[in-house]
Amino acid sequence: MRNTIAEALRHMRALHDTDTGRLRGVHLRHSAPGLPRRLLDLTPQPWRDQLCQAITAREAGTVTPDSPEYLVFSDHQLVVVLSAAGRVVVSDYPLSGLQHRHQQAAAAALADLTRHTLRELADRRAALDGRDRDARAEYDNHPDGALRIAPSHDPSNTRWVPIGADPHDAYRTVQQACHARPEQVLIITAAGYGRYGRDRHRLCLDVLCTMHQIAQTHQVTLYTVGNWLDAEGATTNDITAHTIAAQFTAAYIGRFPNDRAYTTHRMAELGWTLALHDAGIPADYLDTAAITRDWFSHQVRQIDPGTHDHIEVFHRTQRR
Repeated sequence: MRNTIAEALRHMRALHDTDTGRLRGVHLRHSAPGLPRRLLDLTPQPWRDQLCQAITAREAGTVTPDSPEYLVFSDHQLVVVLSAAGRVVVSDYPLSGLQHRHQQAAAAALADLTRHTLRELADRRAALDGRDRDARAEYDNHPDGALRIAPSHDPSNTRWVPIGADPHDAYRTVQQACHARPEQVLIITAAGYGRYGRDRHRLCLDVLCTMHQIAQTHQVTLYTVGNWLDAEGATTNDITAHTIAAQFTAAYIGRFPNDRAYTTHRMAELGWTLALHDAGIPADYLDTAAITRDWFSHQVRQIDPGTHDHIEVFHRTQRR
């Protein structure tokens, strides 16, 4: 089945095989034996022989950070190579206008891999480098948050660092770990930051530090803050660090054992409980289950704090 150009570029960001008819991406780990070398028939020398040798070595079990991982072809000619280390290499021989446009678009897509894809590359790189602990830490519990980071020019060369509420300390930590300016560092994993940390495509240190500030101020978990941000749409929409603290404060109601406990609290706060008592009406006269469903569908939302022993309740905003 043929893909559109937009679909193909999206597939490339996840290193999936894709084919539009004139633009094609091939992941060497999943390709049929012999296919990549056949596709290289029209590739000029010395690229063709160098890549055929590297592919043969890879198939024999010799993989290095410089081994080819993903190939992109335009009109049957190689235009981009992604290495096993996640580095993008563009061909330097003459191309047609269309091939040049395909090359630019594919190179940009491969320089913007999904974080899940970057983690896979980083795990394999860690195994090659004897740093298995880097990969295993993905499965550790990080209640206080932890970042797996890499310099953007070498995105599979990762290390783990802790950060806190102070962005200046976070910048210094990241810079020292990666020997690169913070804006040149990729956050591959943000562990402990809830759904926002898990699913946001690109993460910003300023926002993550603000999440720590919010968690400390309100005595909630980082997981709560990240799940609240996700519920408010921040995972797919851009936000700024200096607005979310005020928005959290305005939205946060408090901690409750469960949703029914919040309903009981809110009914008392509104004076309903006292009014029923004064009127001699039994407490079970109202259908509190229906009230709970209605309030949690339209007025408030419960957020999972990751501890399984209570819920955090927030006012709903107009965003979702």
